[in-house]
Amino acid sequence: MPSGIVDRDVSFKSTPERDLHANCFRPSASSEDLERGAVAVHVHGGVWNRGDREFFDDRCRALAARGLPAVTVDYRLSGEATYPAALQDVRSAVRWVRSERPLGFDPEAVVLVGHSAGAHLAALTAATASQPAHSPTPTDPYGEASTAVDGVVCFDGPYDLFGAEPGSETADFVGGDPTDVPDRYRAASPREQADGQHPPALLYHADDDEWLTRRETRAYRDVLNCAGVDVELKTPPGDHFFFTDDPWFERTVEHTLDFVDRVTST
Repeated sequence: MPSGIVDRDVSFKSTPERDLHANCFRPSASSEDLERGAVAVHVHGGVWNRGDREFFDDRCRALAARGLPAVTVDYRLSGEATYPAALQDVRSAVRWVRSERPLGFDPEAVVLVGHSAGAHLAALTAATASQPAHSPTPTDPYGEASTAVDGVVCFDGPYDLFGAEPGSETADFVGGDPTDVPDRYRAASPREQADGQHPPALLYHADDDEWLTRRETRAYRDVLNCAGVDVELKTPPGDHFFFTDDPWFERTVEHTLDFVDRVTST
């Protein structure tokens, strides 16, 4: 399989806490299909307080080898800055891809892919693109570039944060407990923000996820369905990281390619 072309540690945003970087994976000349005009932007998990962009390197490499350019990006963790900093960073990454052409072309579409806390941020970015309250920080230099995305692929994410325990990692991310800052929880919960402007969504939730329940993902699917959004939920066997190994690594790569082709053809 062609490995494609990789640009690592590409800076896309400067924040008071640290500079944020991306790894960019471009198809090589021998990749299967060089006609896709989309980019898949990946957002790692780690309960908002750990993890790094390299988590998605293998997946980005596999997508690029099949003709879909892909990037995996940093965001500020909760120990560095609380909500909405991480959301603003993901939105800035979308704007950067659209404005600065880091993959060498003007993308016709941008699709977000996230896992766990990254799935939450991807879904929230998709749900809030038109909301000025979530606008990027002044350190984002990308002018009028849109934060809207054309689709979102989410692996085992939390979509309603109101169930957070006091003092939990979720509370650290939001910046307080649910009883103290309910408006922040409402703003930070994709399930509360989703409406008919939400782009198509492909949701996964593993049968044996030991961290999050399928009930929450099903509830998010139902909210999107009621809003008239094109949404599909898959419930494969496995744990919270089911998609990192075969057969589901390859299957979810192919699902993502099919999903991108579908949302970009409408």
